[in-house]
Amino acid sequence: MATRIQMDFSGLNLADYDKVCEALNFPSDWPDGLLAHTSAEVDGRLRVVDIWESPGQFDGFVEGRLGPAIGGALGDRAEQPQRSDRELYTFYAK
Repeated sequence: MATRIQMDFSGLNLADYDKVCEALNFPSDWPDGLLAHTSAEVDGRLRVVDIWESPGQFDGFVEGRLGPAIGGALGDRAEQPQRSDRELYTFYAK
């Protein structure tokens, strides 16, 4: 079942997000299993919300690509987000 994964980064902003996306070549190199992606700055902090086919696919992406990209792009400013997952009952996209 599709899963919403929300990540809140307390010390990062949209400029940091752009650096990480550049390191990932995202969205050109779209990860397998990612159905939808959005980002915003909420109260001065970065929030990323994804819809994945499964949490396991997201975890594999973090291990293989996202974690190294964050470390490479942000160095000692890299941080672990506060993460919340929610299995979705429905997910429709046009």
